[in-house]
Amino acid sequence: CQMNEYDSEVAAGLLEAAGYKIVQNSKTSSVIPAKAGIQSSGSPIKAFGDDKEENADVYLMNTCSVREHAEDRVYGRLGMLGKIKRENPNLIVGLMGCMVEEHREKLFKRFPSLDLMIGTRNIKELPALIDEVRRSRKQVAQIKQDGISIEYTDQIKRRGTFHAWLPIMTGCDKVCTYCIVPKTRGSEVSMPVREVYREASRLASEGVKWITLLGQNVNSYRGDVVQTVGADPRVRPESKHGPAHGSAPTSVSFPQLLEMLCEIEGLDRISFTTSHPSDATEELFQVIARNSKISRRFHLPLQSGSNRVLKRMKRLHTIEHYRAQIDRLRSLVPGISVTTDLISGFSGETEEDHQATLEAMRQIRFDSAFMYKYSLRPGTPAAKLKDDVTPQVKAARHAELLALQKTITRENRELNFGKTVTVCVEERSSRDPRRFIGRTDQDQKMVFEVGAPLVGARACEPGDFVRARITGLVHETYVGESPG
Repeated sequence: CQMNEYDSEVAAGLLEAAGYKIVQNSKTSSVIPAKAGIQSSGSPIKAFGDDKEENADVYLMNTCSVREHAEDRVYGRLGMLGKIKRENPNLIVGLMGCMVEEHREKLFKRFPSLDLMIGTRNIKELPALIDEVRRSRKQVAQIKQDGISIEYTDQIKRRGTFHAWLPIMTGCDKVCTYCIVPKTRGSEVSMPVREVYREASRLASEGVKWITLLGQNVNSYRGDVVQTVGADPRVRPESKHGPAHGSAPTSVSFPQLLEMLCEIEGLDRISFTTSHPSDATEELFQVIARNSKISRRFHLPLQSGSNRVLKRMKRLHTIEHYRAQIDRLRSLVPGISVTTDLISGFSGETEEDHQATLEAMRQIRFDSAFMYKYSLRPGTPAAKLKDDVTPQVKAARHAELLALQKTITRENRELNFGKTVTVCVEERSSRDPRRFIGRTDQDQKMVFEVGAPLVGARACEPGDFVRARITGLVHETYVGESPG
């Protein structure tokens, strides 16, 4: 998940500041210390003693517990590292992230070769904990029970220069029965609004043009401003972002935060993920509509098109309510791209429920969707429900969802042929120097060719926002051209 990617970037930066070396290898994006190593199960990071994985002194994995498959990958890698460690007893093996929060010291018993576990709220202690393991050669765990698992630091090792993740809250107070997040990330905690604004401003001053706000449910953000009243004009009672009737604000909502961030000079695009339907309000839709800096992609997990399944999931919305929200958003923001999450084979899902999901997809016509076969997560409320949809049926239903979405995605994309859109340039094509790869305002990938620039004009560069015309489609990627 994106929160794991951010945590991995922080860990990489802290390790580099402590003397570790960052490298790239053919398998993963890699972080390597002068004497250590990391891999993230989501977006891997590794740290080694030199530029070769087999010579690593420390191997860390930043883990995710949302789905069983992610955990299985970690277990397999730990088994492999156990074999390597028998040949290299000095190798330090560690885990970060949500699996640590979920399983804790039980992992030490299952994997004796595991040396270090560090919770989501303890990342800043990583270099010191590695040193402690190296000195004591004992298993070390640091798992803080409360607080917020966000570290703002200028030591972060971002992959690019123009885009940055910016977490604004962690945890979740919703009670979705299938979800492990409340157990691994805890209850909702929001960063103070002053800190979010200051960090966004710092990123903009460093040349970042696009930030993505992160949270398990960003819509429920409530940033405390009690201590900042009078210190920042954007949170004073008379500000347009303050509450009505002139009373002193005590917190800032997510829509209010978005409007504040849109005022930062140098920021050209602001996106966010993830949202919950029960907190996606009219106020939020209005803010998106009147601020062109906000991404024209809105990700709103549906999970199922069946009200019966939604009720068993405790999603707090119905398909009718969800559809009305999307209709309202599209009426306010024409051309907005709507994406979603869907789960096939949840406990008790019948063929009728599955058909309801297919029908919802046909009616709403998502631009894309992340679709998963349900996997029971121990410790969740759904663990008490019978996992009664067979793996074969889950796989068949999942394949139907994928096939339908593939068709809808292509049909939606083809409707945009001939349109001119704004594209954020990410990189130059390695095959053709005239071609660039970027993302549209709807966060859709585009490969486009740039014509010869005017005399004296600066060449197109990563981080630029350019206008390009859509001329075709390869799979789900637009093909286009820009006049230069």
